[in-house]
Amino acid sequence: MTGTTIVIASVLKPVYEPRMYEKIAITLSKNRAAIIHVVGYGTVDQTTHDTSVQTHGLGYFKRLSFKRLFASWQVLRLLFQLKPSVAIACTHELLIPFLLYKIFHPSVKLVYDLQENYYLNILHTQAFPSFLRWVIASWVRLKERITLAFFTTIIAAENCYLQEMPFIQSKAIVVANKALVDPIVLQARKNAVLKVRTCLLFSGTLSAEYGIYEAIDLAEKLYEADPTFYLRIVGYCADQKEQKKLQDYIKGKSFIEAMPLDQPLPHTEILKAMREADWGLVAYRDHIATRNRIPTKLYEYISHQLPVLCTTNPVWQKLVTAYDAGLCINYKQTHTDLLIRLLKMPGFYKSTARPVELTWEEEGKKLLVVSC
Repeated sequence: MTGTTIVIASVLKPVYEPRMYEKIAITLSKNRAAIIHVVGYGTVDQTTHDTSVQTHGLGYFKRLSFKRLFASWQVLRLLFQLKPSVAIACTHELLIPFLLYKIFHPSVKLVYDLQENYYLNILHTQAFPSFLRWVIASWVRLKERITLAFFTTIIAAENCYLQEMPFIQSKAIVVANKALVDPIVLQARKNAVLKVRTCLLFSGTLSAEYGIYEAIDLAEKLYEADPTFYLRIVGYCADQKEQKKLQDYIKGKSFIEAMPLDQPLPHTEILKAMREADWGLVAYRDHIATRNRIPTKLYEYISHQLPVLCTTNPVWQKLVTAYDAGLCINYKQTHTDLLIRLLKMPGFYKSTARPVELTWEEEGKKLLVVSC
């Protein structure tokens, strides 16, 4: 692999997004004699990140804008400049630009990092106006069906994608988005003691589908019954309308600590919040697009031994039960007094064994057998 150039690119994912940069790029840089480039949303700050990986920022733009459309062609231009022999697309938006690059460089190995079932997400969430959803979703699925015939490998972030998208099975390998364990945070969690105030953490993507409003409503009920409870929100809301709605929703609520919602946060901020929290909230709504997926933050919370307050979901409940990791509840129908007593009780994570099967340390090894 000496002299191999690998480009890993997205459009909306930030340059230093954990899966794209910290997991895939860093893993490949450690295990392959290659030059790694990561391309993504925002700007770069190489001084605070791994110098073995070169980064390229596409700048800032709105989700629905001409600038976003242009970003895909910025990536294509970079491909021609960098001349990779392996190109990993981390979004459906880059499938056509990557295929165009292959027309001029037939030897390039194209890899699709399938992080979402975009068809279901677009069709069943509020990311796009309702009258456009079917058209956009159908276009994305058609684009995937046609272009992926020319891709060497598909890296699926979830097992369920193989059932939901049978046409990818012959080329797919599942590399789940498992946790990068920070030993300092893990040790702090192991040594955690009950505090006077109880911190509930909601981290990651901030959207209605991911349960941010249910988390706020539950925290409010707990706070009204016991003022020692408070909610910390550490995450990013990409949609401007949703940002405004969320900011209005939390305005005046003294039990909420929220970081700025309008820009992606470094993963270190989430790790810091996990270190200080008492409970991690996984409050997803029951939704066809997410029902069979395992949220990354569920892997992270369990791997760092942060007790989890999780939506009742058969797939997630198995994990929570297996690791004695917390409680599964209906966020909209809770007995507040009983829940408070349970949340104040110690005794989760009785086993001291590390759940290595939930960590990227093990999962990342699968990248070595990907044909790139």
